[in-house]
Amino acid sequence: MKLIFAGAPDAGATTGTAAPTSTSGALMQMLIMLLIFFAMMYFLVILPQRRREKEFKQMIESLKKGDTIITTGGVVGKIVDIKKDVIKIKSANSTELEIHKAYIAKVIKEKEEAKEEVKEDSKE
Repeated sequence: MKLIFAGAPDAGATTGTAAPTSTSGALMQMLIMLLIFFAMMYFLVILPQRRREKEFKQMIESLKKGDTIITTGGVVGKIVDIKKDVIKIKSANSTELEIHKAYIAKVIKEKEEAKEEVKEDSKE
């Protein structure tokens, strides 16, 4: 049984002598490709993640009593008390929940603030 290789032969196979091959060119190409890959990962994954973390941290620091929030579990409530890492929200007439700040998904703007923003946008 004879195997046939359809690829291009290397340089040493045609002359019958083993010519020294340059591996430094292949090594440089691999390093350049790795650098390009890491640069793409940084700009496509790491940088946007850092921006989201910064925005989340800013949102958590700007919380105040009376803000309406939505948790990651979907609970909507108004902030009653703020402690170091825990906030107390009122989700119904008599239901108060203590939630860790990391589980806040979104802060809902108050109606007055939303109306003011609409008025400012229309003036411009």
